[in-house]
Amino acid sequence: MRSSERQIFSFLKRYQIILVSAALALFSLHLALTDKKEYARGYLLKEILSYTVTPVQSAILGVQGSIKGVWTDYFYLVGVKDENEALKKTVYSLVEENRRLSEETKQNERLRALLEFKEALPYSTIGSAITGYSMERWSRTIVIDKGSSNGIEKDHGAIALTGVVGRVVEVNGASSRVLLTTDLRSNIDVIIERTRVKGVVEGNGTDGLVMKYVRQVDDVKPGDIVVTSGLSGVFPKGLAVGEVIRVEKSGDNFFKHIEVRPAVDLGRLEEVLVLKENSFHEK
Repeated sequence: MRSSERQIFSFLKRYQIILVSAALALFSLHLALTDKKEYARGYLLKEILSYTVTPVQSAILGVQGSIKGVWTDYFYLVGVKDENEALKKTVYSLVEENRRLSEETKQNERLRALLEFKEALPYSTIGSAITGYSMERWSRTIVIDKGSSNGIEKDHGAIALTGVVGRVVEVNGASSRVLLTTDLRSNIDVIIERTRVKGVVEGNGTDGLVMKYVRQVDDVKPGDIVVTSGLSGVFPKGLAVGEVIRVEKSGDNFFKHIEVRPAVDLGRLEEVLVLKENSFHEK
């Protein structure tokens, strides 16, 4: 309410008795003039009222207009708020749908690549999804959604597109546990692809590998690719295990200390192929 309107209401409240008396006097005057011929009926009263009542009426109408405007604005803002909430929900739903479709697209791309890899292999494999991770220092394993009911057995090897993942150490009816290459208990017979130097790769308990039993005189350099030798019976020959990233003298001055980066990014792995055969023979 504007200040002028508040002043008018205050005036009416303060002088209400005087105003009522004036209204009664005007009404009496109106009755007295009714019988006079020289004036139109109620002419004088109409003129007086036009000067006295009209400003008050305008003020009242102004107040009503203001109140109406406030309510209109209120309901308009409520409508805008509801519309904004509806739009937010719609945007959120679209974002979630887009995220879901993006995930499905990525999964389809991974599975398509894995299927092509599977079909190109000269041996049988079982595709499995990873359902659990254990990345503690003394236990680095994954759980997959395939088990004995799918033909998986203990010591079957698990691989991915880029190389070796680990070997099965525990089998249940519908799931299995795979010991990762980076686990301290893991060991794989390997060779250096470039020079055919033999050794054993073990996990370091974190996210790396160590190649052991390589003599100081053997030719091994950073950048060399380490592959399976096929001697253990768990993996066929020639699968990538990792890449040499550091070569140093060990404390005994007889063997080299060789650090290897795993060929598979185990922390981001979501699917694996499990080898169905237990033994692989060199051709």
